[in-house]
Amino acid sequence: MNSTSLNIFAMRDSTADEESPYGYVPTFGICIMFISLFAVTTSAQLVHALFARQWFLLPTVVLAGCGEILGWSGRLWSNRNLLASDPYMIQIACLIISPTPLLGAHFIIFGRLVEILGPQYSRFRPRLYSRIFLSGDVVSLVVQAVGGGMTASASTDSGVNLGTNIMLSGIAIQMAILVIFSTTALEFVYRYNKDTPLRRAEPGEKIGYMDQRRKVGLYAVFLATSCLFIRAIYRLIELGDGWNGVVIRTQWSFDLFDSAMVCIAMYIWNFVPSSWILAQPQAESQKLEMGSTSSTEPSTPRY
Repeated sequence: MNSTSLNIFAMRDSTADEESPYGYVPTFGICIMFISLFAVTTSAQLVHALFARQWFLLPTVVLAGCGEILGWSGRLWSNRNLLASDPYMIQIACLIISPTPLLGAHFIIFGRLVEILGPQYSRFRPRLYSRIFLSGDVVSLVVQAVGGGMTASASTDSGVNLGTNIMLSGIAIQMAILVIFSTTALEFVYRYNKDTPLRRAEPGEKIGYMDQRRKVGLYAVFLATSCLFIRAIYRLIELGDGWNGVVIRTQWSFDLFDSAMVCIAMYIWNFVPSSWILAQPQAESQKLEMGSTSSTEPSTPRY
């Protein structure tokens, strides 16, 4: 191992069968599979963003996909050069941080659904979903990046542990954001379903119709967020168990509970594109305009 190898390596047992910094050799076929899967979904999202003018997808879903591709490329590199420190650190940094931008797309899509369906049923104003949760997302990203940098540059075991704890704090912040977001989203759906608004509608606020595409959109938000929540729980357990722990040295658990969850979350937005969810048919727009000037309009259809 060269002189730039990480101190993390030194923390591992020195027996011959544990020389790998992973505790195993990343499987070549698995690396190729995830690189291909993330390349396909990222390319599709890029095309969708450009042609449908869904610009928010570029710094969220597309950026997350690029990070996953880079991280898995690092693992593929490790398959060929197991003891090199650079690919090991590339995959650590990219695969821990990359799902964070993906969450931003969930916040933006849900906020726009709230604006369409009825802000009066929501705990937060539609724009606040982006401002509050994206701000928390950025804080989580920065904390994880700082922790990762400290871990990479540490020259002592205590420095490595400090960096790891900071990374854990960043993931814990992300989990807290997910819990708060999910709670407020579920409350919105409940209040919309029961027609129990939190406040009176302000001028210009209308109640949209829960058509099939918006139902699917809400299901997609909840399913994709659940995948990332499972992934965050896994990461907390993994890093909490330590660099010598059983969890971090088990390849199948990482493949299943980390990358597979992120991959599913990304493909959800391929099969349920944001432009389709958020489109408002002209006929519905006319109905809403008529409803705003007439008190005899029938009540909003519910689930």
